[in-house]
Amino acid sequence: MSYICPLCNGLANLNSSCPDCGTVLENMGKKEDYAGPYSPYGSIDQFTSVIYKHAAMGCEHVAQCPHCHEAYIYRVNAVQTP
Repeated sequence: MSYICPLCNGLANLNSSCPDCGTVLENMGKKEDYAGPYSPYGSIDQFTSVIYKHAAMGCEHVAQCPHCHEAYIYRVNAVQTP
């Protein structure tokens, strides 16, 4: 049984709005992609998305508001592949 993230694979769009201004949020990619080459030297918070991804069959994405430029973490449930 395989699971994939619908946002990573282009099967779904991010359908959420900014809690501050109501503008539709933009998907900025996976949270773990922001760790960079020096991620082993970062805080433990950088690794929670990897643990969450494997434990809960999901993925965390960074969602940013194009109007007020606030960023949020958006959790996406994985879907089973046929």
